[in-house]
Amino acid sequence: MGESSLESPRELFERLQERIGAERARLASWQAIEAEYQRKYTQDLRPLEEKLNLLRYKLVLCFDHACKNMGLSKAEREFVSELVTEFSEELLGLAAKSDLPAGCDVARLKTLYKKHCGSDYDADVAEDTEQAKEYLAEALELDAGELDAYTPIRLLQLIQDQFEDEEAEELLEEARQALRSPVTNAQAWQAFQDAERERLAESAQDPALKAGVAGGDGLTGDALDKANAVLAKQLDEVLAQLNYAEEGFKLRYELDPFATFDPDTVIEELDADIVDIQEYIRELEHEVMQFSDESLLKAWLKAMRREVAAIERREGRS
Repeated sequence: MGESSLESPRELFERLQERIGAERARLASWQAIEAEYQRKYTQDLRPLEEKLNLLRYKLVLCFDHACKNMGLSKAEREFVSELVTEFSEELLGLAAKSDLPAGCDVARLKTLYKKHCGSDYDADVAEDTEQAKEYLAEALELDAGELDAYTPIRLLQLIQDQFEDEEAEELLEEARQALRSPVTNAQAWQAFQDAERERLAESAQDPALKAGVAGGDGLTGDALDKANAVLAKQLDEVLAQLNYAEEGFKLRYELDPFATFDPDTVIEELDADIVDIQEYIRELEHEVMQFSDESLLKAWLKAMRREVAAIERREGRS
């Protein structure tokens, strides 16, 4: 656990007790928010996400139709093709996690992606993943094969230890691409639960995890060393349970595996996500309406192109 050699057995004892108490409190916080988070996620967020993604799918079809049938200029058609490619790619990313709503045709999305992008979606993903692995391995001074042994959390820690701010965020984006998995979150969550059950069965056989440790004031010598060994094992157990709670939380609720979350703020963040999605749905519903009239569509495309250009200029200055 990286204890300093300058630390006395008494100091180690006190620090272990304090750390165990803090980690148990954090574990209790995760357990306390579970029911409310699950209710809001299931009843509020998921229906909104399905509605949002169905709207995005509808927009892809509208964009494709507009390219052929609504008298767009060459520049407008090129811009619309970029939108088709972007939206299709995002929706197909959801399909890879089995998170695309019923009614969204994956084969059609791949066909439209190829039509407007000019390349095969699956081939592009494979190439992007391989390039991301090579880039990430070089930046972290690892062999490309070593990356497969790293969990998202280990990679996150490694990147944060070595890089700062924009560099770190860029590498995290590469890591998300490099570690894309064909395994769905539901499958990963099931495997994670199975592994945790096995771990708990083994832990149940460890007498140190059942032992009580009395106050350390009267402990000295070998007795204090033994107490510290017991506390160290108990801390490892609490940390394992905490890892299961936190990583399981990300798997169950389709969250970024490279992000860290605080049980004291996740409900507030979920509420904010719900508000954001509601606003985005209103925006997409308005955008779908523009396809009812050619002049409305052209005005909307003009405004969108201006907005994209302004964003690119701001990013170029930053």
